[in-house]
Amino acid sequence: MKKVLLLMVAVLMISTAAMADHFGLYSDASGSSCLLALGFNPNVTLIEKFSLGTTGCRLSVDMGGNGNFGFTTPWVPVGNIATDLSLAYGSCQSGSVVLGTLTMNLTASGSTMKVLPAQLFPTIIYTNCSFAELPATGGKANVGTGSATDCGEVATEPSTWGQVKALYR
Repeated sequence: MKKVLLLMVAVLMISTAAMADHFGLYSDASGSSCLLALGFNPNVTLIEKFSLGTTGCRLSVDMGGNGNFGFTTPWVPVGNIATDLSLAYGSCQSGSVVLGTLTMNLTASGSTMKVLPAQLFPTIIYTNCSFAELPATGGKANVGTGSATDCGEVATEPSTWGQVKALYR
């Protein structure tokens, strides 16, 4: 009986991880290419993909050494996109949700921009339509050179015990 229960828990955990929302940076609102052209670019688009239902998120974006002039979003923003940005959508959204566009000066050819957790958080967070906070994955975008389809997950950085304890103080 214990083996069956453990097997069911393992299957549930794997299926839940496979359904996690994904946040990525793309060259336009379709989310089909993560290869960003060099120079002034007002269309670096932040998209939440694969959502079964979401009402908000908390994340940050590593600009990869490129200049950021601003972030435009139709949602309610709190914070700074470079360190800790929270967005509230106002209603339950599903599918691919365009969160906004960054106006960038992309000069660091060969660099990689990444969607990361907000400072002092171990994962990117999204809020589902039942208002539960859940972990999500972050993607990357290549500037000037590289693959237009290699938008995969950014590896999470290990946390120190002190960082983890600080979350519960």
